[in-house]
Amino acid sequence: MKFSGFMNVYRMDDMSWKYVFGEKSHTASNLKDLEFLVRMHGLKWAVLDRDLAQKSLEEDKANYTGFLNVYRKGDYWHYRGSGLKSHSLQTLKKNVVKEGLEWRETDKELAYKNWKLDLRRFS
Repeated sequence: MKFSGFMNVYRMDDMSWKYVFGEKSHTASNLKDLEFLVRMHGLKWAVLDRDLAQKSLEEDKANYTGFLNVYRKGDYWHYRGSGLKSHSLQTLKKNVVKEGLEWRETDKELAYKNWKLDLRRFS
């Protein structure tokens, strides 16, 4: 768990974000969705460290892949909420589908871009 610069918000090991306030907690795959959840439940959203918050926003934006629950960490593509990971997006997709998990594009253009870049790495 890593502090994000936002009040009560932490980066989890699976690259998701978690807001914890007392016994209440919310988790989301990106900061925008987390902020929406927090505010929707009447909780306070605030910046405690502007530089660290900006860095967290940049990390968050850089980790959008265009695929549901897929994130990049180091040289691996990971599927959030499982132990599945692979150097290749194509292999990760096969393993996700094989496990009966949902594989879906969330951003068509970004997914296409990442898919093409990944294919070039293994050509």
